[in-house]
Amino acid sequence: MFSHTHGHFSWRSSGLILAVLVTGGLVYFLVRHLDMVALGAAFISVTPSVYVLAVACFVLSNFLGAVQWFLLLRAQNLNVSFLQALVLYHVGVFFNNVLPGNIGGDAMRIYDIRRLTGESSGGIAATVMDRFIGLLSTSTLALLAFPLIFDGAEFAAVFAAPTGPHLAQLWVPVLGLVWLGLVGVLSVGLSRRLGQLADVTVLRLVPARLRELINHLHNTISIYRQRLGLLAVIWIISFGVQFSRILVYYCAGLTLGVDAGLVYFICYQPVAAILAALPISIGGLGVREGVLVTLFGTVGVDREIATAMSLLGYIAGIIASLIGGITFVVRRVERAE
Repeated sequence: MFSHTHGHFSWRSSGLILAVLVTGGLVYFLVRHLDMVALGAAFISVTPSVYVLAVACFVLSNFLGAVQWFLLLRAQNLNVSFLQALVLYHVGVFFNNVLPGNIGGDAMRIYDIRRLTGESSGGIAATVMDRFIGLLSTSTLALLAFPLIFDGAEFAAVFAAPTGPHLAQLWVPVLGLVWLGLVGVLSVGLSRRLGQLADVTVLRLVPARLRELINHLHNTISIYRQRLGLLAVIWIISFGVQFSRILVYYCAGLTLGVDAGLVYFICYQPVAAILAALPISIGGLGVREGVLVTLFGTVGVDREIATAMSLLGYIAGIIASLIGGITFVVRRVERAE
């Protein structure tokens, strides 16, 4: 018993140490190419009133996100009130900002739902659907906006000279593949026929225990197949969540004097959000900044300004989710009977 616990603790500790090292390496690589005086001047130039608007946009996104997750939970017949879902959602967002990748808070939400209701599979299904719908919405917004920033001739030039302004356009096929992958996974999860096909093909290649868990999750997610109208409403709400988070970075850019149009933020911020969700750094630090510096550099935004903009967006998220951190310290989740 002791050795198992110790081994599990060592595995988690090793993962955290690796994430800290990766985060430190990414931040160092970013900082060594920055003019720190110019970066400091960018932060000093922040207009507080506009930055408050950035924080407010993140607060709005958290509220809409809690509504989205609450509806997914209720579809699983979980006895959770909206106030409870709102509190647990903020706890999850807070931990997404301070743990490796943007998934630590998801695990916290699942854990709290299990303690609250005594049931875990419904919480897992709702949280997985919440994550997938969010990624699908943000990639959809980017794919719809990209055609607005270049014409057909420029798109053809992407593959001939993938440098300068064309570098950003290389993300179009990447986002397209991500979008198709998300649609494919959701289709398998919601379709009985596709689920059975996956079971007799791909899932035969995985270990029996993992296959059993995947099948159980599929059966739980398939509940949403009977609630397609609800899923449509949730997807609309999800667009509001993702657009609000894009506005966070747009407002952060405005407070620094970035005059790139909103359409560029709709294109670029989802790319940064998707890559920052990879569990390789704490809160996506370093990854998000590197992506935004590269992409906004194609439209003439200085490295220091783009870095400050990214960090201000990240800090706005922490401020908006502080209620989750405070709640985590003082809360009391009643264990289900």
